Amino acid sequence: MREGALVQQDSEIYLLVRTRSILACFIHWALFSSVVTLVITGLYIAYPRFYFGRGEAYQAFAMADIRYYHFIAATVMITSLLSRFYLSFTASCNKDMKQFFPTPKNIVNAVKLAFYFTTGNGEHKHYRFVNPLGGIGIFLISVSMFLMAFTGFLMYLPAGDPNTIWYSISFSLTTSLGGLQQVRLFHHTFMFVIIALVTIHVYMQIWKNTMFTESDISSIIAGYKLFPQKEIGHFDDYYGMRLSETPPDEKETEKASSSAPGS
Repeated sequence: MREGALVQQDSEIYLLVRTRSILACFIHWALFSSVVTLVITGLYIAYPRFYFGRGEAYQAFAMADIRYYHFIAATVMITSLLSRFYLSFTASCNKDMKQFFPTPKNIVNAVKLAFYFTTGNGEHKHYRFVNPLGGIGIFLISVSMFLMAFTGFLMYLPAGDPNTIWYSISFSLTTSLGGLQQVRLFHHTFMFVIIALVTIHVYMQIWKNTMFTESDISSIIAGYKLFPQKEIGHFDDYYGMRLSETPPDEKETEKASSSAPGS
């Protein structure tokens, strides 16, 4: 189905709208997969409850293998995070960097959205790309990912070469944070923060997908969402219209749905 195509369903017209690129979808799932892997392997590294391997005990390297997978997942997470950060300044991701920062405007709109989602009262604004509530959530997740990666690298200090400048920098940072045990505590704290934020994020997407006609879950898989034609002209982050205004006609709707931001 082409972008901008009209779909008739239950006497209401829906429009297929591209909300993100396939590359953005891929990075999203790479981040999700890496975080899941990091949590599972990280819990084993912190609290090893079982031992497995082939042959005699000296032939099994369970902890070494788990740490290896943990490090690979961290590399994927960091690479994906930096790639998404770069793309947020490009047309590929609709130059959406400013939609993630907790600016006063985004905070106010996020509070309004949170109030509407929890009470059903107030104005339900529609956002084509990133709504401020989700944007601030993604910002907090990204910051937590960065801090978790930073503290994770600091915990490799004992395995470093004392004669290198990187060891000196790491030693100084670790000491200023209270030592390796304190760094480990910070690392675990950021992990639980990410788990909480991701849980809320997934719950909100399922809730919105169930309660409203915005196919949020499918949009992160294929990059498209379905919107009622009467609402498509009211995306607050793109058109600046309000639900009290007259919806655009069919020609304007199709043009708006297929146009790139700023065109």
